Order: sequence, then structure tokens, then C-alpha cells
Amino acid sequence: MKKLISVAVLSILVCSFLVGCGWHLRSAGTAQILGNIEQVFVSGDESSLLYRSIIKSLRLSNVGIAETSATAGIIITLINERSESRTATVSSSARVSELQIIELVDIIISTSDGKVLLPKTTLRIEKFFIYNEDNVSTNNEENEMLKREMIKKLAKNIIRRLNATIKMMDQNEPEG
Repeated sequence: MKKLISVAVLSILVCSFLVGCGWHLRSAGTAQILGNIEQVFVSGDESSLLYRSIIKSLRLSNVGIAETSATAGIIITLINERSESRTATVSSSARVSELQIIELVDIIISTSDGKVLLPKTTLRIEKFFIYNEDNVSTNNEENEMLKREMIKKLAKNIIRRLNATIKMMDQNEPEG
């Protein structure tokens, strides 16, 4: 019984410390949209994971997805979505031992009347992973998994950029 009480007290102390220092759990993976945007139009390759991740984040933030750019308040344009891969390190036997994977996309955020809120900006995420030449199938699976994670992070970064853009737009609007 004493052990149970001491564990409970210790748990309460640890939780109090974590709350007191400002630590908190991260969100479940979506960034909330600031401001009062009702409709956003996303222009890009509708079959890409990045496009679908952005749409999902917007929907989870209760933002409507406009069917056309004319009906949207904000337009996110995805341009030149691309992946790069290069050798990061080589072993003493001149074989690849680590790869660098890079996911990039150019974005523009504008209003439906053509006002550019965020000019063409390149967003980039990169990761390294250990390459095992003896197990190519595992390398390919890990590479694909890392790419999916990176693209989801890119989507979050785009939502953060959208939030920052909206915040700047709201601050620059005259009060009336």
C-alpha cells in the first residue's frame, strides 16, 4: 500500500513539474487555422500525398475546401513538388552507407482577387538514413516511409505558413 501511495505521489509531482515548466503534448498532427477563413482552394496535383495531406489538415481545422479559385478566400498554389536523394556518406570500402532524402515544394499563397500574400517560396525537408546494401527491400520500405513522414511535415509547414500569412493580413487590415 505504501508503494502504491509513493508511486501516486511521485506521478503527481512529475506531472506538476511538467505542467509547470510549460511542457505539453504535441497536437495529433494537424495545425489549427487561425482567423476566420471560410474557403480555401488548393491548386496542385490532386493525386499527390502533399495535396491530400493539406486538404485533410484544412478539413480537420473546419476550413471549407473551395471547388474553384473564384469561390475561395485564400488560394494555396503548389508548384514543382519534387524529391531528391543523394549519397551522404560513403564507407571505407567506397560503398554508400548513408543517404540524404530531400522533399521540396514551391508554394504561393494569394487571395481570389489575385493579391499575393506569400510570394513563391520553396519549402524543404531533409532526412538522413542508414543505407544497408545487403537489404535493398528494407531500404526501399524505409525510404518510402521517411518520404511519407516528410511530406506530412511539409503539409504542416504549409499550414503554418498559411497561419502566419493570415495573421499578417489581419494585422495589416485597417480597423473599422
